[in-house]
Amino acid sequence: MAGVFVGKGMTVGVLPDGLTLSVGPDGNVAVNLVLAVHFDACPTWLDLAAQHLAEAIQRKQERDAVWVGIDENAKLAALEREFEASMQSIMSAAIAMDAFYAALKARIEIPKKMLDTWRRGDTARFKQVAEVIRRSFTVNQKMFAALRKDIGELYRLRDLAVHPSGKLSEAIQHPELHVDVAWPFAYFRAQNAYTLVEVSRRIISGLVTDAKTKNADVRTYADTVRDRIAMLTPLATR
Repeated sequence: MAGVFVGKGMTVGVLPDGLTLSVGPDGNVAVNLVLAVHFDACPTWLDLAAQHLAEAIQRKQERDAVWVGIDENAKLAALEREFEASMQSIMSAAIAMDAFYAALKARIEIPKKMLDTWRRGDTARFKQVAEVIRRSFTVNQKMFAALRKDIGELYRLRDLAVHPSGKLSEAIQHPELHVDVAWPFAYFRAQNAYTLVEVSRRIISGLVTDAKTKNADVRTYADTVRDRIAMLTPLATR
C-alpha cells in the first residue's frame, strides 16, 4: 500500500473520523488511520506575483521605449502587454492574501452572528480578511487601520479584474503617459502592481515574522510558513 507523500509546506494531521478501531470475529483489534494533509499555497502565490511583476516591469520599460515614437499599433501592443502582466501580478497577490486568510480563519473562533453576516454578503471581502487578521494576531488600532486600507486597495483592483464592467465608460488619464486611455490600462500597470505585490508580501511576512499571537494554532502556522516566505523570489527593481 502506498504511503502519504509529505513535503515542505505541508501540514499533516488526523481528522475526527480519521482513526477507527474495530474488533473482528476472532477478537483481534484492527486499527485504521487515515492521514489528512494540507498544502499552504500562500507562499506559492506570493512567488507567482513576484514573477509576473518582473514581467510587468519589463513590459513597462518596453512601453516607455515605443511611446516616444509615432507607431500607434506598437503603443497599443505595449500597453496591452503591460496590462496583462500587471493584472496577473495583482491577482496573484490577492489570491495569496485569500490563501493566508483561509489558513488563519480555519484556526480561530469567529462569532456565529459575524459569520452569518459574511455569508449573506453584507461585508466586503477585504473587511473580512482584515478582521480575521485582527483576531489572529495582536495588532494595535493604528496598524489595523493601515492594514485594512492596504488590503482594501488590493481587493479593489482584484474586483475590477474579476468583475469587469461590460459597459462603455469614459477614458481616464494615464498617470505616467498623461494621455486618456481605457481604464484597465491606467489601473493595471507596473507601478500599481509593484505597490500591491509589495503590500501583500509586507503584510503577510510581517505578521508571521514579527506579530504576536495568543492563539497556539496560529503560532504553529506562522512557524510553519515563515521559512517558505523568507525564501521568496526578491521583487524586481523598478
